[in-house]
Amino acid sequence: MKVLVTGATGFIGRRLTLALATAGYEVKALCRNTGHPYLIKHQNIEPVLGNILYKQSLARAMQGCTQVYHTAAMAKIWCRNPDDYHETNVNGTHNVLEIAGAAGVRKVVYTSTCGVWGPTIKHPITENDPRITGFPIAYERTKYLAELEVRNFVKQGMDVVTVNPSRVYGEGPVTDSNTVGKMISGYLKGKWRIIPGNGEQVANYAFLDDVVNGHIAAMNLGITGERYILGGHDISFNDFFETLQLVSGKQLNMIRLPLPVIDLYSRLEWLKTRLTGLSPMFLPEFAERLKYDQKYCSNKAVTQLGYQITPFAEGMRQTVNYIQGSAGIKNKKQDQKIPEKSFAPEFQHSKNHQKAYLCSNN
Repeated sequence: MKVLVTGATGFIGRRLTLALATAGYEVKALCRNTGHPYLIKHQNIEPVLGNILYKQSLARAMQGCTQVYHTAAMAKIWCRNPDDYHETNVNGTHNVLEIAGAAGVRKVVYTSTCGVWGPTIKHPITENDPRITGFPIAYERTKYLAELEVRNFVKQGMDVVTVNPSRVYGEGPVTDSNTVGKMISGYLKGKWRIIPGNGEQVANYAFLDDVVNGHIAAMNLGITGERYILGGHDISFNDFFETLQLVSGKQLNMIRLPLPVIDLYSRLEWLKTRLTGLSPMFLPEFAERLKYDQKYCSNKAVTQLGYQITPFAEGMRQTVNYIQGSAGIKNKKQDQKIPEKSFAPEFQHSKNHQKAYLCSNN
């Protein structure tokens, strides 16, 4: 069976192409540069030159395909031209769906984000919950608008399923869009020593391999028009860096930076960008987000798709090993075995690895 993956050089897309190719699918990997270093080489992967903004290249790429995974997106924290977010995330998604319908593609899985729900107040968010704030972050706003495009095509009879990964981490290139990887890599190199505020702010972290498997399960089992949160564990910054410290064997003196200081820094970065046009390191809308939790519930994906969640410590262990290996980071303690009892129960790796961690509203 032939399938197309857009965004095949992206953090999720590249891993997805490999998983599909390994499973025996003939994978067409759509990318703007077929010589891209992040494009995985495999006998079942055919690099296809194209761009989701150009319908002709999409039509050529989809010839003979019965399934399409649309993972391509503009996920940077900042673009010199703000319209790039809408052009790529909204118009690009419309193009993919339109051409898929014309090409006779049977089913499309669209990769959105948990960011369409934004921050949480108390309980973990589910697929049926409304967003409680506005959309100050362009990426989240345009991904939400792209989901509206999906709904319109579903109303017209197209078989499309949406998956919403949370904050993804795992084995892959440390790029601007891989924010968790940047934190881990920075810590391992001794360059990241900051914990925002009191460290109790919580986010949901999803292991990359789980998210990839969730995509494939959504294609095989997902119900037309439904959304599925592909998340992991709700982890505070304190627990994140404690686990990272235990897994890596590297201990750093972390600095707890008050949120007002982070907010001031973000505004100075914004002013720098306005005056010089240089890319900012951080923006006020992201500083504002640090005041809130981002808790998400994957129960729907678990029950309907058989989604499985890797224990956080195990996922972190694999991620650290990958980053240390790819970056040549030396650590005297990296081969030290960390006793499982060092971690909270929900972080531990156990023989019951297949049993997913279910969120609770209690």
